Amino acid sequence: MSTQPITQGRVETADILKAAAALGILGGTAQAGRRLLAMLCNPTITAAEIAAAIDREPGMAARVLRVANSAFYGLTRKVSTIDRALMLLGLNAVRGIAAAACLDRAVPQGKDVPQIDVASLLRHSVAVAAAASELARLRKPELVSEAFIAGLLHDYGVLVQLRVDPPGLLAFERQMRSTPDGRASELEVQHVKVTHDHCASVIFEQWQLPASLVASARHHHHPDEAPEPHAEIAALVHIADHLGRAAELGFAYEPAAEPVSRAAMAVLGVTDEDLGLVGAELPDRVQALQQSLSGA
Repeated sequence: MSTQPITQGRVETADILKAAAALGILGGTAQAGRRLLAMLCNPTITAAEIAAAIDREPGMAARVLRVANSAFYGLTRKVSTIDRALMLLGLNAVRGIAAAACLDRAVPQGKDVPQIDVASLLRHSVAVAAAASELARLRKPELVSEAFIAGLLHDYGVLVQLRVDPPGLLAFERQMRSTPDGRASELEVQHVKVTHDHCASVIFEQWQLPASLVASARHHHHPDEAPEPHAEIAALVHIADHLGRAAELGFAYEPAAEPVSRAAMAVLGVTDEDLGLVGAELPDRVQALQQSLSGA
């Protein structure tokens, strides 16, 4: 499989899909994960339907049970079945656990994968997921599970972007190093042929994920541009992204916090006190969740 970048001329949707296919995140092998992600975002799905879907995939079931029994959730009773995990943790928690496992499974592996510090990207993704779900718990409880998944997937487009335009990414990274006070989202537009948020939105549409996830990925840097039905989820991911980077849980292409949108805070009713509370607890939450996901 060739590793040559697809950077001739304008980057079209077909180029993004070709890169995604080459990385193995389209096609039959990724179908089960995509199907489960879409199911997890459906607010009408029942606990029994989710349990049955997870039980059909032994590897996924094992991950859910391992995380359910981890220090992150601090349960004193052993969780031995998916049904019991749902009973003790609740539907939203199991949705989040399964989504995290889907992301971990979907990260491309092997010698043909573009070079990136995947561990830092995953840590940042977990940080944004944790912060978004906690902000939702405080201000928009009905969005807790969707916020976790949206936060987890918000930067997924970076993996495709690295294949589509490696020279642009290298130039972008060099510019960030020389202007540490610059806004990453603005510098990215200046140096790359296609942004990571656009790549993610194309892939998520191809996966047929809910429109809210497409919108939150596409607009997490500029939540005021999100379609009105999805303004809240985009705002949650935007603020969570700010909190993750402020807690030094960024990665190479989003290393430092950018100013948080006060308009996004107003959409959600989030206060500065909320930001301080969630931000203070975030490093410990991320460490515990990462340990559980890795089986540590």
